[in-house]
Amino acid sequence: MKRTRKKKWSLLVLRDADQNVKQFRVSKRSVVAAPAAAVLAVSSCIALLQLRSANELAYVEEAMTAQVNAYTHTIQEKDESVVSLKLEIERLKKQSTEMKTKLTDLKQLETKLQKFTETYGRTVSPTEAVNVPRKEVSTSSYSASADDAARTMAKLAAQSDLDFRAIASLVDAMGVTMADSLRKTQLRRAQLAAIPSGWPTQSHKLTSGFGYRKDPFTGRSTFHAGVDISGDEGDTIFAAADGTVTETGSNASKGNYIVITHRNNLKTVYYHLKRVEAKRNDTVVRGEKIGLLGTTGRSTAPHLHFQIMQNDEPVNPLKYLRLVKED
Repeated sequence: MKRTRKKKWSLLVLRDADQNVKQFRVSKRSVVAAPAAAVLAVSSCIALLQLRSANELAYVEEAMTAQVNAYTHTIQEKDESVVSLKLEIERLKKQSTEMKTKLTDLKQLETKLQKFTETYGRTVSPTEAVNVPRKEVSTSSYSASADDAARTMAKLAAQSDLDFRAIASLVDAMGVTMADSLRKTQLRRAQLAAIPSGWPTQSHKLTSGFGYRKDPFTGRSTFHAGVDISGDEGDTIFAAADGTVTETGSNASKGNYIVITHRNNLKTVYYHLKRVEAKRNDTVVRGEKIGLLGTTGRSTAPHLHFQIMQNDEPVNPLKYLRLVKED
């Protein structure tokens, strides 16, 4: 049996013109296999590149995911910080509002305390007028207790977290109490000032007392409704108490005279004046000048006939004037 001879392919390599031509014989299988191998090699490279790209892509995606997670966590922390800051801002706003309110209340309290101090800081204490019912209330007996209390309260309010509105209400209550006490004190003071206890003359020398005596003109025993106080002609005559001048005039017996009406149905009478300086319906206070000492009317020498009437009945003036002596 005759074997079939395999066909081969010839590959000619042409070089320069002066060079020899080389011929290579390759089988048909080799010619077919070579491109396939090349295609396979290229495909393998492409596959390797794709695999490498996939790995790198997976790494990048993983890195990006981690970075995104980190960014997300950071954003959450920032959001929490923002929320916390918002809450802190709200708290600070609330504190600021409360502080403004307290400052306003403190200002109002300060105004109340200042007004309270100005009104009652130098007020006569109520017990003072009650405990000394038979003496005059003078400016030397003023008390600073309300002033000290107001200052202490303001200091405590400023240094602590006290409720200024509550303190202001307390000050208002104190003001009502003090106003009532002041009203009572002023009433008591007016009552005391209306008692004719002030000496009506500079001299305290009595020449004739209250009661029955020998009349210097007739020599008979007659009732003397007041006291005679001697002095120099032209000496000042003072009002013995607060009151209203209800009568002035002149006649042969009384000479120039003044009648002053006081509280509690009391009247004081001043006779034999050299000159009357007070006018009818004048309001006078104790110690105010109302005339000059003289010897007008039924008089033997310069003196003041001083008389006190209670319910239009004469009473002994020394019962009142003695209060001044005891002072």
